[in-house]
Amino acid sequence: MRSLIKSLATSIIAVAVLTATVSADSLPNPREEGLGPTQRLETLLERVRIEQKQIETLEAEFVQFKESSMLVEPVEANGVFSYSAPDLARWEYMQPNPITLLIQGDEMTTWYKDLDQAEKVQVGRQSQKVLEYLGAGSSMDDLLEYFTVTLTLPNDTTQPYKLELDPRFARVAKRLQGMALWIDAERYLPVRLRYVEADGDVTDYTFRNFRVNRGLPDDRFELEIPSSVDVRLIELNQRAGLR
Repeated sequence: MRSLIKSLATSIIAVAVLTATVSADSLPNPREEGLGPTQRLETLLERVRIEQKQIETLEAEFVQFKESSMLVEPVEANGVFSYSAPDLARWEYMQPNPITLLIQGDEMTTWYKDLDQAEKVQVGRQSQKVLEYLGAGSSMDDLLEYFTVTLTLPNDTTQPYKLELDPRFARVAKRLQGMALWIDAERYLPVRLRYVEADGDVTDYTFRNFRVNRGLPDDRFELEIPSSVDVRLIELNQRAGLR
């Protein structure tokens, strides 16, 4: 269950990475004078909604920083994230341990290459809802359903907007204490994501070198697992979700 909720938080990047194709003068401006706190947040989210619709494919490099009571010291990992609308996503961890997490429609596969092990999660009729949780084919509205959002507007206009998300419901808080998302003030790309799990574990992602709507190779979302790898099939039931 933790891996599923972790994918919810980290894959928010997939729904938030954006590219603009219309005139900036006609778009909502979160820094417009005279807006109150609620109006400013609504304006920013509306801008995100508008920009989000333009996404077809994206790719970005990421660095993950993990703190946990189970770790002797914090661990840093890095890799590449790829996404193709509406329901294909791939996390390719390169350092320190090679791991591939691939989402294809109603199936999620995690391949631990150094362990010669893999897990396949069949989400069945719950596929669309799970994909929404994972951030593939979702929107900011899904976040608003489960979290209260607070916007921090930096004085420096070149610095990113910060969104702090607190769980609305106890069933969500049992898994996540909260999240924070930083959105680039110029391109409206998420450049950082931090989330705290219920047990206090902290995961922090930073993203860079975005390549948006430049197309991706057809084999980017194909995964050929050797026959020597031990593959476990995991069935999800309806209670595995947040609802």
